[in-house]
Amino acid sequence: MKFNFNPFRKGLNQVLGKLEEDIMNALWMKGEGSVKDIMESFPPERSVSYSTVITVTNRMTKKGLLTRRKEKKAFLYKPSYSKEGFYEVVSKAVVEGISDLSLKAAMVHFVECMSQLNPDKMEYFSQLIESRKQLLKKEQLNGK
Repeated sequence: MKFNFNPFRKGLNQVLGKLEEDIMNALWMKGEGSVKDIMESFPPERSVSYSTVITVTNRMTKKGLLTRRKEKKAFLYKPSYSKEGFYEVVSKAVVEGISDLSLKAAMVHFVECMSQLNPDKMEYFSQLIESRKQLLKKEQLNGK
């Protein structure tokens, strides 16, 4: 899957354009749909041409964001990942990319950010780290 991460945008727009985001949201809700189905899910004030949506869905298919199949004269598009699955893939890629720059800085800022957003999550992260440490110890003892 191909995407570009822009940390200065918000939400899905960090990795998708606005029309790509609208298309993904429409298909996550519907499961599968034609360009016509996708456009019908847009709010009435969303002004975008049919040919533009075709172009963008085809690009998204090439990027690996969507799959498509032909039914009669139309293509039906489907997200390659569930919404949660997409978030997992993107999160992993972003964390790996940031870690390549500076693992220490990435971890320090992650912990600081999480503690400010939701202090209760600190215990969850602490337990997650501890369980991963225990798993690594078991693997080392077993010679893996």
